[in-house]
Amino acid sequence: MGKTIVEAKDICLTYHEINGETQAVDHLSFSVAKGEFVSIVGPSGCGKTSVLSMLAGLLEPSAGELHLEGGRPGYMLQRDHLLDWRTIEGNILLGLQVQGRLNAQTRENALSLLKTYGLYDFVHSYPRQLSGGMRQKVALIRTLACSPDLLLLDEPFSALDYQTRLTLADEIHAILRKEGKTAILVTHDIAEAISMSDRVLVFSGRPARLKGEHAIHLTAPDSPLKRRNAPEFKEYFDTIWKELDKNV
Repeated sequence: MGKTIVEAKDICLTYHEINGETQAVDHLSFSVAKGEFVSIVGPSGCGKTSVLSMLAGLLEPSAGELHLEGGRPGYMLQRDHLLDWRTIEGNILLGLQVQGRLNAQTRENALSLLKTYGLYDFVHSYPRQLSGGMRQKVALIRTLACSPDLLLLDEPFSALDYQTRLTLADEIHAILRKEGKTAILVTHDIAEAISMSDRVLVFSGRPARLKGEHAIHLTAPDSPLKRRNAPEFKEYFDTIWKELDKNV
């Protein structure tokens, strides 16, 4: 792994509401190295998405320090948020248009991503003509087209059926490795986190604190589907499950 590109030091986040204050994140510290794939797991409502929102620059920490190298991160959400009235080409170019960076070179790069990852035949199709898994791949390519150093993935597979979820996780993992991207994945699925990640961070119940940190070393090929069959997989799963179970 390369240099540190994300550094969170004692970050806190407090929501100010009519009925008072709600602390979502409490003195959380972690770092992510360039090229690393890190997953965050924790109980529902613990503040995982709030952390991604701070990393994306959508929220400011109430306290602590948050440093990101490079430009603005790419953000991939649970839903693909493709625009139904735009073709696949129109959708993947949207981020570049919004950023004022669309030109012949960036357009060619975006289209080459469609070619590389098997979606170029659908360049003139509309989102409604694609399966859920294909739509999520288009959403990823739209994000990659803007050349972010860091990708934030907020449960991007949760709306899909189980078989599609497994297949797409494998495909997206391969794409991110091939493109040399750094990624932070928020997921409720422990197996998904272990199979895709170099490291798993376990958050406590709200307010989010770092409860555990696990470097994942599996004797299996670098494929989430195959990594699930590694002999060490169950031990990682049981350890993380026990940490989460204590939160309940």
